[in-house]
Order: sequence, then structure tokens, then C-alpha cells
Amino acid sequence: MDLIRFRELEGLLGDIIDDVAVIGPEEVSPHLPKGHRPGDVMPDVRSVVVHITALKHTVGRYRPGGWWNNRYQHVRAVNNLISTFLKKAGYRTVCPSPWGHNRRTLMPKLQFKPLAVLAGMGWMGRNNLVIHPVFGPRIVIGVVLTDALIERTKRPRLGNGCGDCDICLHVCPIGALRPDGSFDRFKCYHRRRLLNRPCKFLCMRACPIGADYEC
Repeated sequence: MDLIRFRELEGLLGDIIDDVAVIGPEEVSPHLPKGHRPGDVMPDVRSVVVHITALKHTVGRYRPGGWWNNRYQHVRAVNNLISTFLKKAGYRTVCPSPWGHNRRTLMPKLQFKPLAVLAGMGWMGRNNLVIHPVFGPRIVIGVVLTDALIERTKRPRLGNGCGDCDICLHVCPIGALRPDGSFDRFKCYHRRRLLNRPCKFLCMRACPIGADYEC
């Protein structure tokens, strides 16, 4: 099985995305819980492609409206582009859903945020979001699993860049973010039941990193 060079993938994606990395399942699986590893979704996976796009760059891209209406459609479009490229070369792909989760646990089969962190694309902020060093938390993440062997990017994992900043902990209107670093995903998921107005994603918007990409 031939090695696909990373530059081929970069050339394919061009400026459609803002960042992309490739890691091996053997690199990430020890850091993920059983049942939520790449091999649990695709047993013969050999490469994990993680791509990131600034939310600002999805606004109005596919449908009228802001990033909320376009972010997942963008992930699907990028995934389809990668999958078509790999399938033409004779490989298989699996594209986990960016929004699917177990309704009981609210946990997806494959968590994208830890994969992005393990790929050296950002760190987990106190707001429970991946903080990209350029775009901050204002990003959408996509993942493609494949049995193709793609050259690894081998980026070093980033240290926590939040420092003493804890702005996000004080803006969540329902208290889903706690000072001890824990996150109440059930409160966050059911926020519409708890609030009489939209939360406006203040945990993301308050972050000073990537503020130029606010949208």
C-alpha cells in the first residue's frame, strides 16, 4: 500500500479549510476511552485526518445566514472532497457525524475535540472548546478516517495557552462551566429549556484568542 504524501492532501484542500493534520490511530487511541477510539468506528483505520475551518469563513458559504447554518454543511463538503480523492485511489473512508451523539450520555462515538488537540491543532480551553492558536474557539472541526496510509504531520502538542484567563467561566448564563474545570454537558445541551433567551455562545465569543475572527 503506497504512502500518500501530506502535500497531496494540502493541495487538494487548498484554502477551503484553514488547518489540517494527519495522525495515526496508534497515536491517539491510548488517550481516548474504550468505545470512542478511531478503531471502534473503522476497525481497519490507518490514518485520521482532522481539518479545521474558522467559523467566519463558513458564513453564507452554502446557505444564507451565519455560521450556525453553514458549519456542518461545510464539514460534509470537505469530507466528501477528501473521500472522493481517496476512493479514486482505491481506499475506503468513514466520516463520523460532527453532530451525532448518544442521547443518554450526550457523547459522540468519536470525539473530535481530543483528536484536534492530540494532532497539535490547539488546546482544550476552560470553556470546553478547542482553542486554535490563530482562530481561538471560533472553529468547526471535521474528521475523516481512512485505511489509506497518509504521511503524518507530526506536530507537537500545544501547551495550555489560556494562562490565568478565566473570562469564559463567568459568562455562561447557566453555569455549565465550573471553576474546577468540569463541564456540565447536560446543562449546556438543555440550555434552551433553562433560559428565556439564546445564550449567544458567550463562552466562545468572550475568548480573547482569535477575536479578529468573531462573526
